[in-house]
Amino acid sequence: MVQMRPGLRLADGVITADLGRGGVLLDTARPVAAFIAPMAMAWLQGKEPAAEDHAAYRQCLERWSAAGLVQVGNTQPALTPAPTRMRAQADDVAVPHRVLVVVMSSECGFCTQLSADLAANASVMTRLNTSVLLLEDVRDDLLGLPVPPQVRARLVALGRKMAHLGTPSGWLLSPGSPARCVVGFPEVSAELVQLSGGNAVTTVIEAPTSCSLKVTEAPVDALVTARVNGGRAVGIAVRGGDDIVELVRSVTGEGYQGVYTPVTLTVERPQSLYLLYRGGELLTRARTADALRHTLAQVLTGYGVPNPSETTLLCAAAVHRAGGAVLLPRNWLSDLVVHSTRLERAGWRLCPRPFTTLRLPPSGGRPVLTGSPAGRERDIPVNSILSQSASTGSWTRAQLLAQIVNWVHRPATPDSVCSLADTLQTLPVHVGTWRQALDHLLADSPVT
Repeated sequence: MVQMRPGLRLADGVITADLGRGGVLLDTARPVAAFIAPMAMAWLQGKEPAAEDHAAYRQCLERWSAAGLVQVGNTQPALTPAPTRMRAQADDVAVPHRVLVVVMSSECGFCTQLSADLAANASVMTRLNTSVLLLEDVRDDLLGLPVPPQVRARLVALGRKMAHLGTPSGWLLSPGSPARCVVGFPEVSAELVQLSGGNAVTTVIEAPTSCSLKVTEAPVDALVTARVNGGRAVGIAVRGGDDIVELVRSVTGEGYQGVYTPVTLTVERPQSLYLLYRGGELLTRARTADALRHTLAQVLTGYGVPNPSETTLLCAAAVHRAGGAVLLPRNWLSDLVVHSTRLERAGWRLCPRPFTTLRLPPSGGRPVLTGSPAGRERDIPVNSILSQSASTGSWTRAQLLAQIVNWVHRPATPDSVCSLADTLQTLPVHVGTWRQALDHLLADSPVT
């Protein structure tokens, strides 16, 4: 942690952590972070920038402020509330019951995911005791209860004015209550969960990535909702017919029916393999039904209530049968799973859990991977990190560590972030592509 210079303060929930030759500004509530170069760290601590550095200093402040990481003087972080006039127009629409108006775009990946989730939850949407009005390009579709034509026309006009705030976005209107603006895939999904009688707080809602759309937008045979430790709901889309649906239900039970649940996992059997995806990440290519059951059960366990003594990271991990683990970027997982047989011959097993949990040492030493599915040893020391190389130029070690600290799952506590930053400095980092990482794992010992 650093002492900020006068007139400059961290935004709420933002902390700094030292990384040796530099540091990181990190929002503990949102997945936002920025590397702090040594010179910029000195500026934050009160050192006046040299005359030739004033332009760089202003650029740093502008970027950090735009990301909502710092506040300069009395300025507040930029927000995107609905304009007052539009809110007044929303309050002026007399709706007969609760209505959620959502504006979407055919060119928006988040909207593509939302459309896929709505299709998977079609049986839930037909039984809604409310209305959901979907506005996409020139179309408008009403799900659930009907609304009078004149009210629908006003809602369409109101909703289309929301497009400039981003898609999906819209309004939740209720008789006798102020209208509420909802912006973004997580907020819209949470409202759909609540409108159907579910609990958005205990429902897993994960924003899609570009690669996940290729997996999730195709039609599904069934949506199974799993209840995991702590009562959290996880939506599992299933393709491949009744046999695959029953296989999934043999792990989840019957699943909770009748409540909107966004798709988080996908199970399908295109040919002889059983495939399990989290979003667009291929977690396993199981050859038998029992192998799929085993992996699916492990993945669902990972969505349970986290242990407060552990630090959760949004990355993948591989464990060696001789002991020792490595951390690696999540976006490499699909490619490495394709080569899982080669990795297993070399002694490595990829961990299929949705998150990687570490127990950090109180001082010094290496972190320990907990809850590993690798076999008899539950806690395995992490020996190194495999990281993606920069698209242009190169990164310093401190910049690499800042990228890795940003893997921490939000919300996070300041203590856990600072402990993670301290611990990572003890680990070697190997930089390259996923192919180079594969070669490294096939040739490397787990005790480097």
